[in-house]
Amino acid sequence: MRIGEIVETGSAGFVAESFELNRPPELGSLVKVETEEGSCVYGVVSYGTTTGLDPGRRAVRRSSEGVYDAAIYREHPQLEQVLRTEFSVVLVGWAADGSIRQHLPPQPPPLHYSVHTCTPLEVRAFSERLLYLRLLLAVSGQLPPEQLLAAHLRQLYQARGRDRAWLERAAREVAGLLKQDVERLLVVLQGIDPGQGT
Repeated sequence: MRIGEIVETGSAGFVAESFELNRPPELGSLVKVETEEGSCVYGVVSYGTTTGLDPGRRAVRRSSEGVYDAAIYREHPQLEQVLRTEFSVVLVGWAADGSIRQHLPPQPPPLHYSVHTCTPLEVRAFSERLLYLRLLLAVSGQLPPEQLLAAHLRQLYQARGRDRAWLERAAREVAGLLKQDVERLLVVLQGIDPGQGT
């Protein structure tokens, strides 16, 4: 399903405008961009925001009656024409000729291409290997990378039908990557614990 259009792109990730106001894809979800016949890039949603169209101003609008605030926007949906919802995506892999590669793609996805959600089957195929988790731990974005990684693993756990064996394998992989940083490791492990509402 198409959920957005790329408005900014680069070698490590992209920003897309959501087709639905106030509804970016869920944090940590796996998305894809079909780049040419039979090939695509994969990414993880790393941040979402809804703002006014003018980046230097808050989302308020002046009229003859005064300044509209957020409560007024909810009551007057026509004012939403001055708002937009965007989401950031970290690239984690690409596919060509039926083969999935879990590293940065050779080229970023093109500007104005559509972003799609991944089906459970695509999520399962991509997440059979976990080599790309290192890319998520190296992200320097709006959120701490261990929080992004935990959100991503929770998303995959759900999309894989609450596959406990897969989640345990992912936890072991993360433990190996963060063996020198116990505090960060604990943040991820606590964030993916099914007993904590995963």
